[in-house]
Amino acid sequence: MTTDQPTPPPAPPSAAEAPPADAVARLKVAATGQCALNPAQRKFNRLLARVNNLERLLEGLQHSADALRAPHLQRMDALQQRIAQAQRAMALHLHQRLQGAGLTAPQQRSMRQLLRDLVPAAPLPHDEAGRRAWQPLLDAYLPPPVTDEERRAGLHDMLQQLQELTGQSLEVPDLDQIESPEQLLQALLRQEQERRQAAAERRAERRARRKPTARQQLAQAQQQDARSALRGIYRQLASALHPDREGDPAERERKQALMSQVNAANERGDLLALLRLQLAVEQVDEASIARLGEARLASLSLLLQRQVGVLDKELAELQARLSHELGVRVLARDNPQRLADDLQQLQAQMEQVAQGMEDDLQRVQESDAALRRWLREQARLAREHARVLDEFDPSSNWD
Repeated sequence: MTTDQPTPPPAPPSAAEAPPADAVARLKVAATGQCALNPAQRKFNRLLARVNNLERLLEGLQHSADALRAPHLQRMDALQQRIAQAQRAMALHLHQRLQGAGLTAPQQRSMRQLLRDLVPAAPLPHDEAGRRAWQPLLDAYLPPPVTDEERRAGLHDMLQQLQELTGQSLEVPDLDQIESPEQLLQALLRQEQERRQAAAERRAERRARRKPTARQQLAQAQQQDARSALRGIYRQLASALHPDREGDPAERERKQALMSQVNAANERGDLLALLRLQLAVEQVDEASIARLGEARLASLSLLLQRQVGVLDKELAELQARLSHELGVRVLARDNPQRLADDLQQLQAQMEQVAQGMEDDLQRVQESDAALRRWLREQARLAREHARVLDEFDPSSNWD
């Protein structure tokens, strides 16, 4: 059976749908004559390019993921259903064979161990008839429920191990009320967050009581200048684009659309988008950008620096979310074809797993002799797996 190859993502939106390609180039401060750019100008240009690059990475990654997501997830779902069906069919066959004669005691033990591993891992059937057929296996091979005493002992042991690992004294109020290791970790995480928040509040109180240093005063003034600069650009655009001041219906509709972009950009503190809009309505040009003084550029650079931080976080979150969703490592800086190739490889691996399980099922159904050979293979694979784990177990090198 062949694996469907993901179609490479189509090209990103055309230039007519995206911001003008030369907008950033026109916003950069250009050197004139023999005069080199000063540090404030170089920083402004560098941050401008950084924001633009991050925006393009976000847009390109989202575009590639949107083009590949649906067919990939559909294919993976089909393969997972094949695997689940093969798991359940194998478990049902082994269980039924155990009820008959002709198997040695070691073979029966091996089959029961396989079933104890297989049944909990297999997804439940969706149909009522399938669930009825599956219930005897759940009753026979699921591990017995953990008693309250075992649960408490396990959580105490886990807490003790965490204390030894971190070297900290960890105490969890109402530990007996915690139901699972996940809840214990969540309780410890909440404690740590509360501790850090309390420490941050104490530091903030101490800073508030201290007189600001000259450096802090300068930073506060720059923050205020940056906010003022953003408000000033927004007000200029709002004054020029206010739709209520336009008599022509078509022009009013155009300004209304632009004003919506202005409001959205201002809401998220997107200086580059506001500057692009100023270019579009001819409120700024290359000459006006070049005339900006160092103080003004410093304020705009501070806004751009904040925007870099926001975009860096958005990009990291998008990469992590897509990696989890698609099952492969997703990086915005990779060529879009790399993502399509990685998804194809993952599908091929899943296809191989599904085909292997279906082949195994067909083998064990052929005859008892084939079943015995398969059991010997599984025992050999289990021994090899255990040997590999032992070789990589750090505790084995502690002697």
